Order: sequence, then structure tokens, then C-alpha cells
Amino acid sequence: MANRQVKDSVFRKLFHDKRELAKLYQAIRPEDEILAKDIRLATLRNVFLDSRRNDLSFLWKRRAVVLMEHQSTWTENLPLRMLPYIDHVYQKIIKLIDAQRAMYQERLVKIPTPKFYMLYNGRPKKKKRNVLSLSDAFEEKDGDLDLRVHVIDISYDEANPILQACEPLYGYSYLVHRIQEHERQGDGEDIAIVKAVDECLDAGILTNFLKKNGKEVIQMFKLQWNEKDAKKYWMEEAEAKGHAKGKAEGKAEGKAEGKAEGETEGRAASARSLMESLHCTKEKAMELLKIPVELQPKVLALL
Repeated sequence: MANRQVKDSVFRKLFHDKRELAKLYQAIRPEDEILAKDIRLATLRNVFLDSRRNDLSFLWKRRAVVLMEHQSTWTENLPLRMLPYIDHVYQKIIKLIDAQRAMYQERLVKIPTPKFYMLYNGRPKKKKRNVLSLSDAFEEKDGDLDLRVHVIDISYDEANPILQACEPLYGYSYLVHRIQEHERQGDGEDIAIVKAVDECLDAGILTNFLKKNGKEVIQMFKLQWNEKDAKKYWMEEAEAKGHAKGKAEGKAEGKAEGKAEGETEGRAASARSLMESLHCTKEKAMELLKIPVELQPKVLALL
């Protein structure tokens, strides 16, 4: 199975074209004129050890630096994920504006304003808020740092204003919607993807993009859909192994303390299995397994 280092996503490929990206940002920022020539792409690769990268990062007119993430599943942790991304982006910008030495001088160095967006097309009931804040994750509420991510619903709906304002985003949302509809009607994933792509071409939706990249788009969607199934299977398998090991070790001790230690080791075993299967960090594995915050230091010590 391909990993994120060697495969792309359809969303990222579509909007890596600066003309299409300009249309997307214009829909989000209608008060300004957004032109492709004013955009400088800065999408990051390999920020994390597990080779993840952000979906879209770009500089607009040196006035704003914009980070966007496309999500089909809800997460409260996107501000935390954005934090290392924006750090790396600003490092690149500081070099771009030749401000390395100026940072240590008396005068104020002006930098582009950061803007963060989650483009969400998952289940509507899962969407809990329109803004996610890093400060919500702090143990104490008087921290001196924050990062806010604006959540934009891009689920397919003819009345969705963001889709009406951005033709390529409408096309992408419609394509995903048609794949899901065919799957609900009983088609297998491969057939559903091919049918949806053909329907878009027949309807004149994403025509140029699909004519140029049709085969690659189909393959990308197959990889994305298979990766979702694989992650679900790996998580279930890891949890089952971890619980079994924890139960066995706890039973062997015959005491509550021994059982607790066995369960902790079992959680650690689950996390190790997930890290190996998904090539993810310790922290990400614990997040996916929903290990309680108070138990994470003990589990982390065993990884």
C-alpha cells in the first residue's frame, strides 16, 4: 500500500494548480481580489517523522500565509497539527524576506498574517463548531499562545454557498458525493469511483482536470478508500491484541495493581502495533486509540 510520502490526494492535486487555488481562496475571502499570480505555494512535505504533510499552504501577496486541511472525518486536534506546520512555513518566509538578522534588531519585522482552515465534508452531525482553538487543549486556560482554525463545510449541497462561489470545489464535492451514492446503492469501491468520474465528465464537471488526470484520479481515490479501510482494520486489530494482552497479564498478577499494569502494557502493545501498521508517531497512535490523557504518560514510557 502506498503511503502519504509517495501518493497524493485528489483534493491536493486539484488545488495545487494556482488558478484553481485562487478560485478557492476567492470564495473564502470575497472582500479581496485573489489572482493566481499573487499566490506562492508553500505546501510542506515530511514535517512529521511519519511523512505526513499538510494539504495546502501558500503565501498571498506577502500579506497572508494560508494553511488549509481537507478532512472527511472530524477531529478536534487540527490546531495542534497545524502548529508545527506554521512553524516550518514561517521559517521559510523568514528566509524569503531575508529577515534572519533583522529579527535581532530593534525595529519590528512585519510578517504575513496566518490564516487556518479546515475544509470538512464528513458527517454533518460530527461537526461541532465553526472554529477550533489550540487553547482548548491546554491543561490551564491562561496560556499565552493560541491558533484558531476556521471550519468550512464543503459537503455536497446545491445550496451550499461556498460551493456556489467556487466551481472546482463544487466539482470536487460533487465527485465525492457521487462515489458515496454509488457505494450506498451497492456498488463496489472501484466501480463507484469509475462511475462517478464518468458522470462528472458527462455533466461537464471538472472536465479539464479529469480529462488530464482521470486515470490518476481513479487510482488516488482507490488508495484513499483502501487506506481508510486498512486503518479501521489495523485499529480494531491493535485494540483486540492490546486488550487480550492486558487481560492476560492482569489475570496473572491476580491483583488490581497487576491488572492495571497489564492493561497499561496492553495499551502500549496496541499503540506499538498501530505505529508499525500506520507508520505514525507515538502521540498519534495514542490519539487514534483514544487512550485517556491521564494514562498517556504511563503508556508513553513503555513505547
